[in-house]
Amino acid sequence: MNTGQGAQAIIFLIEEDDETRPLLKENLHRYGYRVIIAIDEEDALERVKGGHLQTDLLLINLVDKSPEETLRVGRRVREQANNDGHIPLVVMAEKYGDELEGTNLNVSGDDWITYLEDAEQLERLLARLLNK
Repeated sequence: MNTGQGAQAIIFLIEEDDETRPLLKENLHRYGYRVIIAIDEEDALERVKGGHLQTDLLLINLVDKSPEETLRVGRRVREQANNDGHIPLVVMAEKYGDELEGTNLNVSGDDWITYLEDAEQLERLLARLLNK
């Protein structure tokens, strides 16, 4: 991890939505993170090819995919990055019922699905996962 004293944590953001991407990037910068962006699964896999991408957390939102499908994509990207598998993966669910809104679900180890109620919820989850 790149979270030593004085170092900014690096988030690898995979966001397909052209309108959401710049807003999310701006918020992540405001929270104090460096951000590397991929616009879709193919772009993300290309960027991690050979294991040269260093990141502290993988944040992913894929349009019109279920949280489970998005989680599978995130795991594939993390595996291709040739890291030790301990990089937290956060899936931002796109469609969900009122009963899930505002919850963060730990689905296994370092894998999370977040059902966002507001930006502060994401900020708190990222800070907790990155021990910030």
